[in-house]
Amino acid sequence: MKNIISITLLACLWCLTTRAQEVVLTRNSNLRSGPSSSSRLIKTLSNGTAVTVISKHPRSGYVKVQTSEDTGWVLQKNVKEAPAESAKGQIAPPTSSPRENPPARVGDAQIYPKSELTPGKADPTVTQDNIVQNICNKGWSTASVRPPVTVTNKIKRQTMQAYGFTDAANHYELDHLISLQNGGCPDCVENLWPQAYGDKDHPMTQNERANWNRDNPGSSEILPGALEKDLVESHIHDEICFGIPNAKMSSYVKKYPPTVSITLERGQQILATDWYECFQNMVDGNKPCK
Repeated sequence: MKNIISITLLACLWCLTTRAQEVVLTRNSNLRSGPSSSSRLIKTLSNGTAVTVISKHPRSGYVKVQTSEDTGWVLQKNVKEAPAESAKGQIAPPTSSPRENPPARVGDAQIYPKSELTPGKADPTVTQDNIVQNICNKGWSTASVRPPVTVTNKIKRQTMQAYGFTDAANHYELDHLISLQNGGCPDCVENLWPQAYGDKDHPMTQNERANWNRDNPGSSEILPGALEKDLVESHIHDEICFGIPNAKMSSYVKKYPPTVSITLERGQQILATDWYECFQNMVDGNKPCK
């Protein structure tokens, strides 16, 4: 009897081993605790991340994968067989520029930063446990952490050069991808990029874009830019602080009142992955970003 059990266990172990498969994610993917979109979000894995498939759940469309740090579930349609030179847990070189073909994003490619240059970075001193003392506190302001212009002007020149932008500097806002009001790193180059007020066919200054928006409400002729992302940043902040008694709220709270509470980490993920999807929710009947 013991021999039969041992043989069975060995056979099962062999099956598990042979099911393991090296794959690469073909788009940014949510790593979840179970094979369902309602399962807890562990983290968002970047396009090109090499992982190991350890089991499948065909009926749900999910596969269980292992990274160098975590184990969880991702959508099976987001994975493909890894090239021979890929190593587990490392980022494989993208086959195309994220700016030309950003994965899992609903907006035009040019409204997003290049992920290899600006992946976004959080301020480690701002945590879920202390947001009552900082970003959700009425006595706190971004001015308390914002770098001086002597620092940001230099970074703006550097990032414009890195992005290949050669037109006027005032066509761009040096944007914190994860905004300061949502716990973004104030002076990390990984969190700063030159975001256009207009688009490549309609270069604009901040005032020109504000006037355009005022005179052309609801127009989609010009792609959304820095001013639209500012609205998203404020709304995400209000959702993070939603439910905290006497919390600091943004100046847009009446126009886009928060209806759900999200974690600091989730808010930062939205900004770092697809802020425009949140913007669409806001203008479409103030649907929550979550």
